[in-house]
Amino acid sequence: MEDLTSTPAEESDLSKQMQQNTSTSQQTAANVCGIFTCSFCYLKERYDYKGAKPPFARQLVYLEECYIMKDPFSLPNRGEILVLGADCSMCKRIVCLGCSIFYTQRFCLKCASNNMQKLPFQLHGKINNLMKHYVDSSK
Repeated sequence: MEDLTSTPAEESDLSKQMQQNTSTSQQTAANVCGIFTCSFCYLKERYDYKGAKPPFARQLVYLEECYIMKDPFSLPNRGEILVLGADCSMCKRIVCLGCSIFYTQRFCLKCASNNMQKLPFQLHGKINNLMKHYVDSSK
């Protein structure tokens, strides 16, 4: 006959696992739905999830916490998504992909231009072009 009693250590492990599951589901719930607004170009769009592992596209894992929306033009349950942007790793402002640079971390245009000497030379042209476009569009 099988012994169905559990030891205090097993109960503790089970309790920890339940707390982790609750924490994960609460975190996922907190990261679901909202309005994404870029701090620079003011792109405004609804997002479905903020994080690195969208639950509706489980095959994808990002290197940063992104604002993600389900692709409104894809067939249902296909897991196709659109990444809107992320938070700048330095100033924490929300920026779209068009107004930012990603090099191991996300940088808004202002932080990227203020720290160009710390970024690879290959990115300087892209940063300068984005700055020129931003200045031209604000006139």
